[in-house]
Amino acid sequence: KYKIIYERKGCIGAGSCTAIAPNFWKIDEGKDLKADLQGSELDVFSDDIFVRVIDESELQENLEAAKGCPAQVIHIINLETGEKLV
Repeated sequence: KYKIIYERKGCIGAGSCTAIAPNFWKIDEGKDLKADLQGSELDVFSDDIFVRVIDESELQENLEAAKGCPAQVIHIINLETGEKLV
């Protein structure tokens, strides 16, 4: 299992994540034109950090989205090892 940590406040709305992984990322066109991580939950310790746990089958697409983010606000952690992949 892996955890996506998304710092939404720093998103610049470039949309690279939505182009790379449209099943997970969508631009919020009605509010502020920032990306939303579909199926995520607001971190209990923050008002702008969203988290979602994914499995191995969802990892590659989200790794590419995280690496393609120009604002570098998408992070992925291996929950078994604690290693930060991006």
